[in-house]
Formats: sequence, C-alpha cells, structure tokens
Amino acid sequence: MRCKSKLRAWGRSLLLDARLRGKLLVIFFLLLVLPLGVFTLYAFHRINTVIEEQTFSAAEKAFEDTHIAVEDLFGRLPQVADILTMDPTLYALAASDPADTSYIQRLQDRDRISTTFTYLRSLSGVDRIRLYVSNDYLYTNSADIVSLTAAQGSNWLAAFGDGASVRWFSPSDFADQPPGEQDWYSLMRVLYDPSHVQEPLAVLRIDIAADRVEAAVNRSTITRNGMVFLLNGDRVLTGSSDQAQALADALSPQADTALSGGWNELSAGGARYHTRYIPLEGCGWALAVALPRDDIFRTSRELQLELLAVVILLAGAAYLLAYLLSQSMVRRLLRLNDSMQAVERGDVSARVEPVGKDEIGQLMRSFSNMMTRIDTLMDEKLEQGQQIKALELKALQAQINPHFLYNSLDLINCTAIARNVPEISRMVNALAQFYRLSLSRGREVIPLADELRHARLYVEIQNLRFEDRVQVDWDIEPDITRCPIIKIVLQPIIENAIIHGIFEKPDKTGRLRIAACRQGRDLCITVEDDGVGMDPATREANFSADASSANTKGGYGVRNINERLHLAYGPGYGLFCESAPGKGTRVTIRVPAEAPVPEEK
Repeated sequence: MRCKSKLRAWGRSLLLDARLRGKLLVIFFLLLVLPLGVFTLYAFHRINTVIEEQTFSAAEKAFEDTHIAVEDLFGRLPQVADILTMDPTLYALAASDPADTSYIQRLQDRDRISTTFTYLRSLSGVDRIRLYVSNDYLYTNSADIVSLTAAQGSNWLAAFGDGASVRWFSPSDFADQPPGEQDWYSLMRVLYDPSHVQEPLAVLRIDIAADRVEAAVNRSTITRNGMVFLLNGDRVLTGSSDQAQALADALSPQADTALSGGWNELSAGGARYHTRYIPLEGCGWALAVALPRDDIFRTSRELQLELLAVVILLAGAAYLLAYLLSQSMVRRLLRLNDSMQAVERGDVSARVEPVGKDEIGQLMRSFSNMMTRIDTLMDEKLEQGQQIKALELKALQAQINPHFLYNSLDLINCTAIARNVPEISRMVNALAQFYRLSLSRGREVIPLADELRHARLYVEIQNLRFEDRVQVDWDIEPDITRCPIIKIVLQPIIENAIIHGIFEKPDKTGRLRIAACRQGRDLCITVEDDGVGMDPATREANFSADASSANTKGGYGVRNINERLHLAYGPGYGLFCESAPGKGTRVTIRVPAEAPVPEEK
C-alpha cells in the first residue's frame, strides 16, 4: 500500500512539477515516435513473413521445374532401353555364331543396328547408345557395338556380379575408365538369350552426358548461395564441394521425413539451411535443394536496415520538430512569466509583446491589455483621489466658525430692530437659518426636508435681493421628506436656474417649479425653469459623464454635484438635464429612496 502511494505521489510530481519543456517532449515522443516504433516492429514482422513466403514459393516452383527437367532426362533412358529390348535383331546379333554368319551378313547386321541406334538417339534425345556383346565379330570395332572383353575389370561391369539385370551409373562409377568414358550418366541392362533365359548375351548401355545433367540440375538459381544437387544415398552425384557433401551427410538421416515433400531445417558446417528432398522415379537417386537461412532473409534484413534508417531519420526529425515547437512555446511562456514577476516586484510598467495568434499569444495579449487597463484604472483612481482631496479642501474652507458667524448675524439683527429696519432683520434671520442648514452640525447626509428648507431659504434670500422676481411652485410628496440625501445638491441647481436661466432673460423675471416624488425604488427631484435654456453644446459640456468642471461656462458648475452623487450612490445616479434655447431647462436629481433618517431629539 505504501509503495502504491509513493508511486502515485511520484506520478503526480512528474505531471505537476516537471518542466513544461520536458513534458512536451514526452508528449511528442508518445504521439510520434512510439506509434512509429510500433508500426516499424509490425512492418519488420510482416516483411519477414512476406519475404519468407515469397522466397519459399519461388524456391518451390524453381525446384519443381528442376525436378521435372532432371526426371525428363533420366526418364528417356529406360524408354530407349525398353524399345531396344523389344528388337529381335539385337538378340539375334548377340546370340549368333560367327562361324555360321557370312561377312556380308555381319556388315548388314552392324549397319542395321547402327541405323536403329542413330534414329533412337535423334528421336529420344539421349547422347549415346552402346551394345556390349560377348561374341567376337568384326563389327565389334565400331563405336556402337563393343566387345565385353574391353570392359573386363571395370567397376561398372563388376557391379553386375550380384545378378542384377538393370543398373544406373553416375560419372563417379566410371572413375577407372579413360577420360572420354567418365562423364556419363548411364542406364545398363543385361540382355538374356531368349532360348536360355538364365544365360546373358549382351549389355545394353544408354548414356546422357554429365554436362547436360549438371545444366538441368543447376538450371535455376533460387538464392545467391542456394544449392541443388543429385544424391545417391548420402553420396553427391553432382558437385564435389565439401559443403555439398556436408549437406548430403546431414540430409541423409532426414530422408524419410523429407519424402513428405515439405521443407525441413538442418545445420551443416556451422550454418542453418532449409532443405527439401525429392526421389527420382526409377533410378533410385534423389534430388535435393538447400537454401541458406541467411540468403532467405538477406532481402528482409536489407529492407529492415533501410526501414530502420528511415525510422531513425523520422524519429530524429520528429524530436527536432518537437524540440523547436516546445522551445517556441516555452520561450513565450518564460517571457510572460518574467513580465509577471516584474509586476509582482512592483514594476507595473512591465509589458510583453504578443507573439503569435494561438492560445499562448492570446494569453500574452490579454496580459498586456490587463496591465494597460490596470494603468488606466490607477490613473483614474489617482485622479479621483485628487478630486476628493480638492473637494474636501473646499468643504474645509467653507466651514466657518458657527459661533462667530451666528454672533455676527445676531448683532446685525439687533441693530436692525433697534433702528427699525425690518427688511434687514428678515434678511439676517433667513441667512442665519440658511447657514445653519448648510453646516448641519457637520453631517453629510440629511433628511430631504432639511434640503428642501435650505432651498426655500435660498429662494427667499434671492427674492429679498431682487424684489420677488422669481415665482416658485413647490410640489413635494409628503411621505418622502424623511428620506436621506447628501446635503447641498438642490440649492446649486436652483441657483443655476435663477442666475443663468431666469436672470438672463430680458425682463429678468421667471418661474420655477420644484417637484419631488418617488419613482419605484428611486427618489426624483426636478428643478424646471422658464429661462433662456441651453444649446446642445453647452448642455453636453456641463452635464455629460466626461464633462470637466474646469471647462464649464457661464457658471454652470454642476460637475462637483454630479461627482458627489456618483461617489455616494454609484454611476447609475446623478444629474440629468433637458434643455433647449428659449424653452427653459429641466434638471432631475435621481438618488435611491433609502430608509428614512431617525429624528434627532
């Protein structure tokens, strides 16, 4: 169990911890070289099998052709012998007494026999026909009829001592004969006296030249070192090399098994052979073939070496291709990793140039785009921080010491009452309440009722200044006045409507409509005037999402209000403006309708 866990841990480590380049090379090896190796082994096996089958098939056919040719040659000898043994002239000539036969008759008999022999030689294809007779005729001096006296003491004649009537002889059986009488394959048959069947009269000899037999035996070259030879038992009749005799000695014990006609394996002289053995009909000899195993598989080995060389080249090319591909992929990944490590060290300016359109190239491109986006977000964050600091500074500058301001306004109010100037007293009271609501004890979020009261005091102060030139209609839903809202967002919008809308009209008078209602989950406050209105360019410069307060014209400083609303409630909330030249302006403040602020005691 522990060994299995270690093996599993090792495999997991190999898959997860090994270098990517090594894993890619292993994958390429498994996908390319391994199938190629399996295919090569299969091809080796198939090549051996096919070549062996084809070699044995070709050897089988060639050996059969050789067997037919040799058997045809040797088959002619008994045919001629059978024909001649049926000729009574031959018996009459061999049995006649010279004393009873005239010289003319002997010449006629000789000529008739010679003519018969010549005719049979030309008809059958044998090379020589000879008759050995025991009587001493004048015609025994010819080449066709020979006296047995001339053969006395020869090995072949002695071979008939066992009483056999028919014998086959090879060139080795004529080794004791003169040179011209050695190179023959012969069939000899004893002719007996028809009147006394036990008394031999003559010996009929039919010959085939040894070179013709050699040509028939070696008519087909089966393999480079393959051999076909004629055997008489364990003696080689054709060819006298030591290798042929060694094969004959090894083949002789297998002769009985070889008679089945199949191929057998044997070893001789340190080499392995495939052999086949076929007996020849009538003569008692046999034809054998020996194919060296090395010859049979020489072609397959050559093909295997060529195929192995091709496989090695393909494997090398595949490895080189795998190495180059892995280098290309790993190099780009390393570049991407270096850039990521640089970012990790704090260098946010690090970039990587995308290379390629594959997944790695897309990853590099995504990383570059991500870092560019991070830079943009950091710049935006920095800008927002600077703007927040600026707004905080403005708010800090706007915070006046409440006690000093209220004491000063109270002194002005007492002086106005003492001197009987009610307008100044009214103005001072409105201004004091206005600033008290503006300060709101330092709170940033106040009830909507306080924001509306702050706006009313501002309109009242403006009408005190400008002799009631602004008429205001208030349309406020009662149940929303306790909803919270960030302070001082409504008064600047009303200020813009009065100063830059109504007071820019020729008569400098006009009407405002201020409405507040709930729309779904939102709270909408609308400021609508009948002033001069704005053209699209001015409206876009002041109320669009990318408008800058530095670029606003004519006092439309609403950018800060919009930014405060975005920071407090999100990008979906803020100011929305509808305006046209000569038709007035309508500004909507949209904020979420949150839970009411609890009343302070």
